[in-house]
Amino acid sequence: MKSTQRPRALRKPFVAAIVITDVLSERQISARTSNLSVHGCFVPTPSPLKLGAKVQITIVHAGAKVTASGRVASNREDGMGIAFHKLEPHDEAVLEQWLSELRTTSIREPLA
Repeated sequence: MKSTQRPRALRKPFVAAIVITDVLSERQISARTSNLSVHGCFVPTPSPLKLGAKVQITIVHAGAKVTASGRVASNREDGMGIAFHKLEPHDEAVLEQWLSELRTTSIREPLA
């Protein structure tokens, strides 16, 4: 089943190593993110998990890591969107730091 659900927050291009573990089957996928927001990320993969699957994720970037619980919020032939559900305060702070850095280094596009 495919989902066309749109992300809740603006996602920024962000490439980082990610390990996704399906909580039910314990299947692990090692991949890279392609974008990130405060609510989730997109992971290109030829074999996305099922829509709604509960997952544990670990994202590693620039010597820091974020661990979170989440679920597969959307899936397509080329990957899946992961919605974060539970982040510890430390992980939330790291995520906010990454997003802050992305905001300050992004070139603003003119509004149409």
